[in-house]
Amino acid sequence: MQKEDDKVQTVERVPDSAAADLATSKTAKVQNVAYSDAIAKDNLSPRATSIFKLYAIIALVTLNNCGNGFDGTIMSSINAMDPFHKFFGTEMQGSSIGAVFALYSVGNILGCLVAAPAADIFGRKFGMITGSIFVIIGTVIQAAAQNVGTFMAGRLFLGFGCTIAVTASPIYLVEMAYPSWRGTLAGLYNVGGWYIGSLASTWTAYGTGRLTSNWSWRIPIIIQVVPASIILCGVWFIPESPRWLMSHGKEEQARAVLIKYHGDGNPESAVVKLELDEMRASIEYQEEIEASQKWWDYRMLFDNRENLHRFYLLFLVAIFSQFIGGSVITYYMPVILENVGITSSSQQLLLNGVNVIFGFFSGVAGSFSVEKFGRRPLFLWGTFLTGLVYIPINVIAAKAHGHVDTSTGYAFIAMIFLYGIFWSFCWTPLQSLYPSEVLRNDIRAKGMAASGFFSGVSGFINTYATPVALQKIGWKTYTIFLILHFVEWGMMYFALVETKGRSLEEIDEIFKSPNPVKTSKQKHEVYIKEGAGVTADLGAKEA
Repeated sequence: MQKEDDKVQTVERVPDSAAADLATSKTAKVQNVAYSDAIAKDNLSPRATSIFKLYAIIALVTLNNCGNGFDGTIMSSINAMDPFHKFFGTEMQGSSIGAVFALYSVGNILGCLVAAPAADIFGRKFGMITGSIFVIIGTVIQAAAQNVGTFMAGRLFLGFGCTIAVTASPIYLVEMAYPSWRGTLAGLYNVGGWYIGSLASTWTAYGTGRLTSNWSWRIPIIIQVVPASIILCGVWFIPESPRWLMSHGKEEQARAVLIKYHGDGNPESAVVKLELDEMRASIEYQEEIEASQKWWDYRMLFDNRENLHRFYLLFLVAIFSQFIGGSVITYYMPVILENVGITSSSQQLLLNGVNVIFGFFSGVAGSFSVEKFGRRPLFLWGTFLTGLVYIPINVIAAKAHGHVDTSTGYAFIAMIFLYGIFWSFCWTPLQSLYPSEVLRNDIRAKGMAASGFFSGVSGFINTYATPVALQKIGWKTYTIFLILHFVEWGMMYFALVETKGRSLEEIDEIFKSPNPVKTSKQKHEVYIKEGAGVTADLGAKEA
């Protein structure tokens, strides 16, 4: 393992004396020379047999994120249903419904206490199993609730289980994904999982919203048990994360997993050899640190400069994903629609469903753009563009005072849709991917649990305070979120490290450099020949 003052790993390649090698090579600018060399030698086809097996594994793991997507929209849909409010004696706005919503976030916070040790000590698969069990319990309690207290208890269990599952699953995915497609696959995890849950809940609620009985809200809730049940049955048949196996002294098992899924059965694969070498070196270094660590001790997340930088990035992504206004639009969209004159429950649910569809396709497009544009540009552009959209939202809300004309109302709805498109394209693919990437292997589970804690706390504050704010200060609520957009942009500009095109172990090395942001933007100009690897490295330059 390199020392703290070493530069990011590079491979020095002297040009071959045979000019033919360079003549048949192509030039490229790459972040990681060793990684590019291995990929050029033994890159797998997206249609390789082992890759199709990997797709199936990732599809199963993606279902873990359905809970967040489901809850992110189901309560918005249920909040538009009169039978729900009549049965529990709640109102569409105010502290009572805010408390019902917020118990999910409380569950998130409590889940953070056990999520990290579950994934670290017993394995990433164990975390997914445990989380799924609690999701099923929480769903059953909510669906069968006869009073608001029981319903809130169900939301507590649901939030608890979702946090455990979504701490383990993105870690598993980034550790299991083929290096070339880590960004795309991890982006699709967050987009696919969130929107599968969101689409299922929204359109089921639209279908049942016409019912006048309590089944109008019970049926959409019951559906949440489906993805959790599939995970609980299927996770027994997938391999454990190779990095978890390696860190627990099971190198041969880790090697077998990598050969099968990253080498297509080839034990001599250059990609597999590089991954094993990097993991081995990283774990040897981490074992010296871990000897004095306890499972309950989270101080290693900020015990030195490099880890403090990682911790700060977790904080930014988790906090601002909640605080830049998305919850005002999604959780309380029925309130907003009523404020602009759309009062029909059926119309509200339909618009909510269409908004989710737009978001889904935008998120998929964004996932396939992660490896093209990089993480840093997507975060910055996404924050800036959603901030711009919030300006007309704020202006219209200020003029509305409970009623606007039809054309202004449609303009307001268009801005909501546009916000969702920008957010889904830029932010949704990165919310699970980026924290998982920037964390070192030995602190990845604890870091993701901390990220869940920040998200849960900010989500609790947001979902409890937002309905009260809408009731008390009205349109000024949007002004607060508008300001936060541009505050966040400035904070992220000076802190975000680019992780595109680098192995997880090399990302560790970036944080050890004197200026991680600058180092992460450096690219090497190389000559690459398919099948032969990198034939010449012309040196590093800042992109």
